[in-house]
Amino acid sequence: MTDTRDQVMEGIAEMIHDVQVEATFPDGTKLVTVHEPIR
Repeated sequence: MTDTRDQVMEGIAEMIHDVQVEATFPDGTKLVTVHEPIR
């Protein structure tokens, strides 16, 4: 799911270029990166 600029406060989209989440799975820890999460 990608958020749009209409769904966030003014100026936030320009500040956030990547979002990273580290999660633990049965086979180990994974780092997931979402590039340009707000369009």
